[in-house]
Amino acid sequence: MVDFDTQVYSERLKQDLTLFNRWQILIATLGDVDETADLLEVVEKILAFDIHESTMLRIANDYWFPSTHWVTVAFARLAETASLSNTETVLPRGQKSAELHFDEWPNAAFKFVPAPLASGGFYLEETAQELRVLYWDIVHKRFYLDTQQFAKLVQTEAVQLAGVQALAIFQKRLIAIAEQLASEQFSIDLPGLAAQHQRDLVMVERELPSVVLDSLFVTAAKQQFVLKRAQGQQIGVEIAVGEIAIRLTQVFNDSGHQQWVYAIVDDNQQVTIFTLLQQLPLFYQWYIAHIDQVGLKDKREVFVE
Repeated sequence: MVDFDTQVYSERLKQDLTLFNRWQILIATLGDVDETADLLEVVEKILAFDIHESTMLRIANDYWFPSTHWVTVAFARLAETASLSNTETVLPRGQKSAELHFDEWPNAAFKFVPAPLASGGFYLEETAQELRVLYWDIVHKRFYLDTQQFAKLVQTEAVQLAGVQALAIFQKRLIAIAEQLASEQFSIDLPGLAAQHQRDLVMVERELPSVVLDSLFVTAAKQQFVLKRAQGQQIGVEIAVGEIAIRLTQVFNDSGHQQWVYAIVDDNQQVTIFTLLQQLPLFYQWYIAHIDQVGLKDKREVFVE
């Protein structure tokens, strides 16, 4: 047994109160800052403030929220700045981490979860299907789209009900958030999101077996879409969808190697590969069936299954 020393206990409580004071200042600052740089600095300090290594375990506190909650709050601040469409931060009953509700997708909710990586970071997921949207690493300054799971997300019921315009708004929102983070030297990778950059969308595999392209011909023919082979010396195919065209061509990359790429040809620059995946079941079915080959190349190393 150990003798209880009231004075020692009193000193430890004093340490706890000092820590709580520091914590209160951080949370108050998070609610007040307007500049992206200041917001990110505060969130970094919050993430570094580890309850498990502090002496606060002596004080029961029902209002202690995990790091995912504060990452959500910070992302909501960025999302509000980035879009004319509202963002709500909602704390579900009985839970300790908030959800995000974006006005453009009224039937969907999103949450941040810790990424199972030694380097840290968080995944933004749609809660119903647990499909990832992106990876956000505040400490190491990384912001990457999960192209594989985002492609699956656009065909879910919640997104389909919201419609293609809602998807376009959400994509613009993510791009605007990325622009804020890029100004703070974040590494950004959001392939396929920007309607103004739909050429040279790189596929995962450099070489496509003929059976993959043949299956696209068959799928298109069943839906009465015309798939044409590229003319001249260019290797590739094209599907015309009204005034829009989807081109799959083989090009030479910067290293001189052959590489298959997509180009979404839209004179109005309103359509993206993801809005087409949402609207064209035939394209989506073929894309998902061969996603390990024809999916968009992304920062796959951070998306641990």
